[in-house]
Amino acid sequence: MSSRQDKIQPLSYEGGKIVTSRLVKALHLSEYKELTDVLGVGKGTISTWHQRDQTPFEIAVRVHLTTGVSLKWLLLGEGEMYEGGKPSAASDKVELPYFELKNGDLIDKGKMFFDAKFLEGMPEAENLMLVEHEGQKLFVDMSVKKALSGRYLVKIDDDYSINKLLKLPGMKVAMEHENLSIKVNTSDIQVIGLINSNK
Repeated sequence: MSSRQDKIQPLSYEGGKIVTSRLVKALHLSEYKELTDVLGVGKGTISTWHQRDQTPFEIAVRVHLTTGVSLKWLLLGEGEMYEGGKPSAASDKVELPYFELKNGDLIDKGKMFFDAKFLEGMPEAENLMLVEHEGQKLFVDMSVKKALSGRYLVKIDDDYSINKLLKLPGMKVAMEHENLSIKVNTSDIQVIGLINSNK
C-alpha cells in the first residue's frame, strides 16, 4: 500500500495592496509608508508590489515568524489573523519612537520594537521614546515636563542635550555639564522628558 503524498495543487496567493494592507494591520501601523521603516524595504519595492500585484513571500514569512500572524490569513485571506486566538499581551510587541541625539540635534531613526514584558514597570508606552546618546540607549519619560531632580532630555534654544538637573528656589535649576554646575532660569529650558533609570 502506497503512503505517497497526494499531489499538492498551486494555491491562489493574493498580492499587491491586499497583502500590504494586511501587513499594515498585522504590524499595528497606520499607513503603507510606515512599512519601509519597519520592514527595511524601499518605497519603490512596495510600489512594485502594488503595480504588479506581487506577493512578498519573504516579508510574509518574516512577519509570521515575528508576530505569529497566520500565513493563510496574510497570503490567502483565509481564516483568522491569529490561528488559535491572538497572542497574550505579554508576548505583544511595543513600538517606541527612536531618535539619535547628535550635535544638539534629535535625528529620527524610525521605530524600535520591544517585548511588552521587557517594558514592565516602565511608564506607559505612549509616554516613552528611545534616545541613543554616546553609545547608550536611553528611555525618556515624556510625561515628565518639570525638572525636580534627575537626568533629563532638555531643549535650550534649538538644541537638545541630556543633563542632570536639580530644582532650586526662585524658579531656577542647577544644570550639570562636564563637572560644571550652572544656574539657569526654568523659563530658559524646555524639559522634553525624564531619563528613566529602570533599564
